[in-house]
Amino acid sequence: MIAVYTRGMAKRGYSREFTPQTDRRIKFDIDRIPPTLFEAVKAKAKREGISLRALTLQLWKDWVSK
Repeated sequence: MIAVYTRGMAKRGYSREFTPQTDRRIKFDIDRIPPTLFEAVKAKAKREGISLRALTLQLWKDWVSK
C-alpha cells in the first residue's frame, strides 16, 4: 500500500479489489451503531491502515463465500 501524505496526515489506500464492473453503484448506510463499537473499529482500522470501506466489503465477501 502506498501512503499519500496530505496536510501532515497519512491517508489509507482506497481498495480497488471491489471496483464494480458496471457504472451502477449502491450506497449502503448503517445507523444506530453503538458509539463505543464504532470508535473501536475506527481506531483499529486506522492503526492497521485499512479503510472502513475495504474492511466492510471484505467482511461481506468472506461471509458470502462461506
